[in-house]
Amino acid sequence: MAEAAKNRRKERPSMLKRLMGGFSAFKRTKSGHFVVVASEGDEQEKFVICLEFLNDPRFLKLLKQAEEEFGFEQEGALALPCRPEELQRILQSGKAVHGT
Repeated sequence: MAEAAKNRRKERPSMLKRLMGGFSAFKRTKSGHFVVVASEGDEQEKFVICLEFLNDPRFLKLLKQAEEEFGFEQEGALALPCRPEELQRILQSGKAVHGT
C-alpha cells in the first residue's frame, strides 16, 4: 500500500513545474508570476502572484490545502480554497518581505 502511494507521488508533477508550465492560457502573465483563483463558496477572484510568494509559509499552506482538496490535475489557473480577502491579506502583509 505504501508503494502505491509512493508511485502516485512520483506521477504528480512537482508544484513548481505545475505552476511554471501549466498556464498557457495566461500568456499575458508577467514573467516570474502565476495565476491563482481564490474561491470559497460563491466568492471567487483571480490573482497574479509573484513566484517569491512560494517562500511564504502562509501561501505554501494554501497550496497544500489546494493539493489536498483539488489535486494538481487542474487546468488553467490554480484554485486555492480560501476567500479572496484571506489571500489578499497574505499578499499585502508579504509585500514588505517580498518587495512586490
